[in-house]
Amino acid sequence: MSNRLRIGVIGGGIAGLTAAYRLCRYGHEVILWERQQQLGGQAAAFPLLGTALEYFYHHLFLSDREIVALIEELGIADRLVWLPSRVGFYARGRIYPLSSAIDVLRLGVVPVHDRLRIGLVTFYLQHVHDWHRFEEVTAEEWLRRWVGRRAFDRVWGAQLRAKFGPRASDVAMAWFWNKIYLRTKSRRSLFERERLGYILGSFNVLIDRLAEAIRESGGVLHSGSGAEVIERSGETWLVRDSSGGVTPVDVVVATLPSPLVAKLFPQLPEEYRAKLLGIVYQAAVTLLLQLRHPLSDIYWLNIGDPDLPYTGIIEHTNFIPPSYYRGRHLVYVSKYVEQSHPYLALRDEEVLEAALQHLPKVNPRFSADWVEDYWVFRERAAQPIVTLHYSRKIPEHRTPLPGVYVANTAQIYPEDRGTNYSVRLGNVVAALVQDDLTQGRTVPARPAERGRSGA
Repeated sequence: MSNRLRIGVIGGGIAGLTAAYRLCRYGHEVILWERQQQLGGQAAAFPLLGTALEYFYHHLFLSDREIVALIEELGIADRLVWLPSRVGFYARGRIYPLSSAIDVLRLGVVPVHDRLRIGLVTFYLQHVHDWHRFEEVTAEEWLRRWVGRRAFDRVWGAQLRAKFGPRASDVAMAWFWNKIYLRTKSRRSLFERERLGYILGSFNVLIDRLAEAIRESGGVLHSGSGAEVIERSGETWLVRDSSGGVTPVDVVVATLPSPLVAKLFPQLPEEYRAKLLGIVYQAAVTLLLQLRHPLSDIYWLNIGDPDLPYTGIIEHTNFIPPSYYRGRHLVYVSKYVEQSHPYLALRDEEVLEAALQHLPKVNPRFSADWVEDYWVFRERAAQPIVTLHYSRKIPEHRTPLPGVYVANTAQIYPEDRGTNYSVRLGNVVAALVQDDLTQGRTVPARPAERGRSGA
């Protein structure tokens, strides 16, 4: 019996593409389905100003070794650049630089002794390697205890509320620890500005090269066609896609958000389904503005002021210069909300109109005639909410169903979701499939079961 499997990958984001690429490299026959016309998921970009730009802002950290290794392996390392970034904090009607330890000591939103406490706690968290104890306590409880109520409410608590809204008090300290710890990996010292990575030409450069490498290895990519029903037939899974085709596969790797996996496999045992359905996601609405003038001199502006009702303002052209975009200035105005929030249902023009009312708070000179073009992008499963004891709630990659695996952002922990960890997910799940085959836990289907038929 052949050790070559036919594997169906459901979802063409970075995790799905990486898994498909690795499985092709292992010698398997791989078929990938992606419901959207464009591959790449949240990392995908669209044509803009002679190049391309991501629908949702993206960069890399110096610690992002898995994705950098993949970029090098695919022969596109010459497109990867590392540049210093400028971080800021908006509170009480003004922008405070927040790119170094010195900036923390100048953070005028709190008194000097509060700044010292914030600096000391930051230094401590940057040197904590064992995060497990932070699973037992919320970020709000731990931070209030160690930096004080005022410093928490005005700085870190304000940012948690801006991102998680009414769920802010549920977020585990493990999530917050990672945010602080990760930043140390993108600086050579506490007094140096953070350096971040970007793929010139957008993350589409990686996505397109991955797709090309999959096809070169014999893989098949169905974009614009999602998996509608997956049923068991003997030792084979039958994937019925939205085009009406039915494809038998030996193994299914699902990289969809957890609730969609539960919907696709209603036959999953209740205990595993409960883990999938127990994951709560924040949604995101991102307004991208093409401006004639810069909004600020900050790349990543964290929001700590309820009068500016956004999670962050990311001015991409303060990271990658406007000269790459025909001199235009590109600004993301990002808002995370719960999936039932009315903001998610606003029309594009309403999202823009709201921003036009608020952005003069960032720059009093800003006016609507600066806006040359705009786009609004939405993602319902943008951010899994990491709650207490999260490691116990993560669904396993190997599901209880034979030959069915899951790899999605809810399984990224203690790190936060990101392209690097999506690459790692793809690598891990592909290795699990291969290991199970080697150990005899996955049995290839009989040759007679091969083929694709119409509905």
